[in-house]
Order: sequence, then structure tokens, then C-alpha cells
Amino acid sequence: MTLPARAAALRGDDYQHIIGWYWACRALTDADITSVSIEDVGGGAFDDLVVLRNSGADCYYQIKSSNTDETVVNAEWLTTATATKGKSPLQHFHTTWAANRHDNPRPHFQLITNRAFDPDDPILKLHDKYTNTVGRLLRPKTPRSAAGKQRKIWANHLGITEAELLDFLDEFELHHEGGETSWTRQARDAMRAAGLRVDDDAVLRGRDLVRDWVKTGAGPQTRDAIREQVAQADLLARQGTLIFAVHAVDRPAHSLQPVVTLDFVDLYDGATDRERRQLRNPDDWQAVVMPSLTSKIRDLEAFGVRRVHITGAMRLPMWFATGVRLPDIRGWVVSADQRNVEWCSDAPPADVEAQELRRVELGQGEDLAVAIALTHNVAKDVEDYLRRGALPVCDFLTLGPPDGPGQTAVPDAAFAVGWAHAARARIVDVVRQSRAPRLHLFFAAPAGAALMIGHHWNLLPPTTVYEHLGTTYTPTMTIS
Repeated sequence: MTLPARAAALRGDDYQHIIGWYWACRALTDADITSVSIEDVGGGAFDDLVVLRNSGADCYYQIKSSNTDETVVNAEWLTTATATKGKSPLQHFHTTWAANRHDNPRPHFQLITNRAFDPDDPILKLHDKYTNTVGRLLRPKTPRSAAGKQRKIWANHLGITEAELLDFLDEFELHHEGGETSWTRQARDAMRAAGLRVDDDAVLRGRDLVRDWVKTGAGPQTRDAIREQVAQADLLARQGTLIFAVHAVDRPAHSLQPVVTLDFVDLYDGATDRERRQLRNPDDWQAVVMPSLTSKIRDLEAFGVRRVHITGAMRLPMWFATGVRLPDIRGWVVSADQRNVEWCSDAPPADVEAQELRRVELGQGEDLAVAIALTHNVAKDVEDYLRRGALPVCDFLTLGPPDGPGQTAVPDAAFAVGWAHAARARIVDVVRQSRAPRLHLFFAAPAGAALMIGHHWNLLPPTTVYEHLGTTYTPTMTIS
């Protein structure tokens, strides 16, 4: 049965809008995307969807759907105008490409369709599945070949030379995609990665958001605007878990797609993760790293979800700082993988003591220095560093587990959470007694334990965290 024209048009709109919704969700997790727009007046013939990027290539999409396989993309469809005085699709595509091709970096121009490309068409059958273009395989065809003759016809149709046509076809991508159901599945994946609900109602609400952009002529939508709209539409998966990647000393691959990423690997000295221990400019801890961390936490807050799983390659001071900026007192629940086991801050805390391993009165100032010695006892090394550097420290306190430091002294999340509670309470008591205006903090601990300690670090004075360099220490960030 032939669908009424209006029904076919509605199906076409739904196809365009679910693809638009997919890219709106991608914008929530891809920091390089600056805006997504539907029916963009600046998109020319590729106005169905425009994705603009900060540093990557902008993408212009023309989206065509069909309700059956009766309609195919062939030379006749490409070169026939839909209106008496209008332009053909190929003319529209070329005009838009010519107007934007010199942008830097070079934009992507894509025809996305669920229609098949005619396998008997002399040019379209040269569709390269790797590049999704026809230019490379069309270029060597002779003028007397079927493809060569059609190449000349297309060039004349556009009023350009064959060489100019090939330049266009080198960059005009032809994508045969699945139907609306296929894009709905992709949209669900993108929604899940963005911390959104993925039920049927949520998909429809998301698609309707995009439809409203078209109805109201809303124009380009930024990441912040999309976040605000998904929150208003009750699309946030408030029981879900956000993924926060912190790339400090390396950029490890991870199976989980982060919704927010902090990357400052390039600020370090060194070519490998083992070598990256100090920033080239130590001032960047306060000028770049900490403001960036604060900004990324705000991005996480915009999702309305309070469970965050932290991934990435970083050293103990950064694990601690991340926990501080995602504190328990603000309702955050944090987690991280510790030797392939997830440690979560909402684990029932074990009843464990933060054992005082050593306490020394240095008398060099008013501050308090604290060493967290969970995996091994660093008391002597830290004391030597404090004395050599004449740091303004009055007392130096070393805290460890009840049975002494060791590689297995922190067996699980429950112990880490319980010990973090006990250590904080002990440090708060010492600060009150000494009235220390500042803390100097040193770590020998599992990454998950450093995260949990930071997560519960409140009611304490400004704290400078130190990084171990192998033979000595260096200050990193100061947290207030």
C-alpha cells in the first residue's frame, strides 16, 4: 500500500530528527562539539544537520529517507530538479561544498540515506566503502567508458570542468545507513553514555526536542543549551553513573565512554607515564589544572546525577584532588577501579582505626605535615624532606593501618572508606589542638584510597599535596 504523502513526510521528519537527537547526545560527551543544528540556514544544501566543532572538522549532513526500497539514489535523482526553476540535488550539494570547502580544517559533507545507491549506475557503483566517496575510483576511468561519459555529463550539468568535478566527488561522502530503528538504537547508546534515560519515552522526548528546534527556528544548540533542555524534559538518568576521565600522566584506552574528560598530559615533562611526574611549569597546578578540574565538575553537575565513576591515568595527588572536588558532603558518590575491582564510596565503612605510626615535633613553623602511609611507611623520607627544605612545619604526623603498612593493607572499598573517615577525624583533632593554619600532605596509598580520603576531606585548612619523585618530593596543587 502506498503511504499518503503526509505520512511519508512525517516518516522522513522522524528519520531526520532521530539522527539529530543522536548528535545532540554526542555533543553532551564530546567536548569538541560546539553546536548542533537542524535545518540550519548556514548549511546550504546540507542544512538537515550541521555539527560544528572547536578544533575538529565541521560536518554538514543532508538526510534523505525512503519508506521502501523502490526509491534509489541514481544519476536521474541526483541531476533532476524537484521544482521547475529549482536546482537538482547534485547542484545544491556542489554549491554548498564550493562555499565551505576552504574552511580549515576541511569540513565533511555527507549525504545520509536509507535509500540504496543504484548498483548499475556507472559512477555510483564506484562507491568506495572505505572513504564513502566515488572520486578515487572514478578518476582513472577513460572518457569512452560509461563512467567517463557520465562524468562529463555531470560536469556539464554543474557547469564546471571534469577536474573540478573530481575534486568535489573526492569530498562528497555517500552514506547508506539503516532506517529509523537502527538510529534509535544508536541514539540509546549515546543517551546512555551521556547519563540520560534510555526508555522508550525518553527516546521520544529527545526526538521531540529536536523537532521543537525546527518548529521554533531555534538555530544552533550548544552543549549547555542541550544539557538544560534534557534536564527540563526529565531525561536525566538520576540513578545512573556518569563516567569522568582524568588524563594526567597518560591517555589509557577504556571501554567506558566518558561524559566529561579532563586532559592535561601535555603539561607534564616526560615522554611516558613513568617519566611524567612534574609539570613543566609548576604554576600550572593552580593556574590551569585546578580551575579546569573545577570547570569539569560543573559540567558533571549539569547532568543532575550524583554518581561518578572516575577513570584515567593520574598520580595520587590528582586522585586526592578529584575526590576533594566531588565531596561526600555535597551528595556525590564516587567510584574507581582498583586492580579490576570497583571501589565505591557508598560501601558500608569498616570499623577501622587510623593508627598513628609516628609523630615528630619539628618546630620549623606553624603548619602541620601529614603522611598517609598505607602501602609503605614513608615517615623517614618525608621527615628528611621537611627538614632539608626547612618547610614551616611545627608537627609531623604519620598515619597508617592498624596492622602496619603493606601492599595488601587496604583490602577493599569498605576498609578504604572506613579508614578515610578515621584518618580525617584524627587529623581534624590534631589541627584543632595545634591550630595549624596549613597542611602539607604526602601519600603512599592505593589510588582508590587517595580518592576516598579526598572525598571526605572537609573542615580542614588549606592543604598542599606533594608528589614523590623517586628520591625526593615536590609540591603540586594547594586545595582550599
